[in-house]
Amino acid sequence: METETMTKIKDIESALKLFEEAATKHAEATEQGGGYKTINKNYKLIIAATGFLKEHNQLILLGDFLNHPSVGVRLWAATYLLDIKKDEAAKTLIAIARSGGIHSVNAGTTLSEWKKGNLNL
Repeated sequence: METETMTKIKDIESALKLFEEAATKHAEATEQGGGYKTINKNYKLIIAATGFLKEHNQLILLGDFLNHPSVGVRLWAATYLLDIKKDEAAKTLIAIARSGGIHSVNAGTTLSEWKKGNLNL
């Protein structure tokens, strides 16, 4: 799957679009309380997109998603930006953590683990 996806990512624009779509679908499936196949599939797509961006030194472009309407897009973008745009990414995760709901736990845990040095992206 990963190799297949990587060959479909042709450029930075398509990687960003894939990231946005996969993070949105991942969040929606999480909110619906199931669909582990959908969650796992979209997680793999997020990893493929961010891998492509990292390989091309363009993870910084995820900063455009920190104010995205989808909480999933904001959450994943902030997670990958913690080492690049620390203050903005942490602020986004704190806001999500304080908002309540299923994504708040993920945001809080991500921030906590990053502060402990346990987050390896």
